[in-house]
Amino acid sequence: MRYLAIVSAAALAMGLAACSNETEQKTEAAADAAGDDIEENIDTAGQVVDNAMEDVEAGVDKAAKDLDAEADKAGDKIEKEWDEAKAEAKEEAQ
Repeated sequence: MRYLAIVSAAALAMGLAACSNETEQKTEAAADAAGDDIEENIDTAGQVVDNAMEDVEAGVDKAAKDLDAEADKAGDKIEKEWDEAKAEAKEEAQ
């Protein structure tokens, strides 16, 4: 009877060890999958940030070009009005 109890306890221990090993493997697989998901999410987030930075850079470049064009227009208008004012002053001086 004692021998039967020892054999039963040993069988139970082996079953638990096998179950524990399987649980450990499943836990490792789940952790690996979670790590892969995290890595993929980080890569995706990095790409989103890169795309946003490119959009911001393109917007800043366009705004700078638009500002430069408006400054050129304003400069041309000021120069034209200055020339007209000089011509008008010259006529009045004669």
